Amino acid sequence: MYKLFKRTFYPGHFEVQMSGACDTGMSREHNEDAISIQEDDGRGYYLAVVCDGMGGHNAGELASALAVERITAYIDGNFRKQGPRELLYHAFLLASTAITEFSAKSPDTEGMGCTCVMVMGIRDKMWVAHSGDSRAYLVDKKAATPITLDHTMVQELVSKGVITKEQAAVHPYRGRISRCLGHGRSKGVPDINAGIIEAGDNILLCSDGLSDVVPNEEMHSIITQHPPQEATRRLVNAANRHGGPDNISAVLLRRVI
Repeated sequence: MYKLFKRTFYPGHFEVQMSGACDTGMSREHNEDAISIQEDDGRGYYLAVVCDGMGGHNAGELASALAVERITAYIDGNFRKQGPRELLYHAFLLASTAITEFSAKSPDTEGMGCTCVMVMGIRDKMWVAHSGDSRAYLVDKKAATPITLDHTMVQELVSKGVITKEQAAVHPYRGRISRCLGHGRSKGVPDINAGIIEAGDNILLCSDGLSDVVPNEEMHSIITQHPPQEATRRLVNAANRHGGPDNISAVLLRRVI
């Protein structure tokens, strides 16, 4: 497991603490997830990213690492030139194109790609962007509530009323994604939502290695009872206790004041 921790503080007005943990899990030989957190050290924003790679011959590791690098670099270079939605949209498309072009140069990386979920914050205003089935949750005093909708074939059936959420949970194709960065025709197009984070609220970003095995109620209990660094460690450990069938990533942002 590797862990990250940073904080952004505006004296007398606002503080957000960010912590991340990433682990191979109990069943995989390689970790194809990648995470990053950046505090506002004068750049004007803070952000966190979780990517979950896919593809043979370690291509998933390359895809997720490349996505994190390209997205963070694009935002850093263009933050004062574009609005937040435009910035995130183009960052995702640029990362997707970079993965596709990299894959085209090597037969061993054919089909490489990754999911991505991220949050960019400017003080208490946050923008959440995602492509794939890596999720963002709002965790407050009451519950852990998903604020992203999985880009999967099964979720599309749920949204259309063809099957129920209970049927989706055991559907044989529940892991097939319909959108991602790199692989496929979606070109990485993200869904983007915005909102205000209140004092005491948390935003959890995670790969499906966490969300598929740890119930929302257990996530809520862990996050609300522990500081961010301890919470992310415990979330990863919880996923491993539930079998750890996949790589596990958890990034937590908590508004302290």
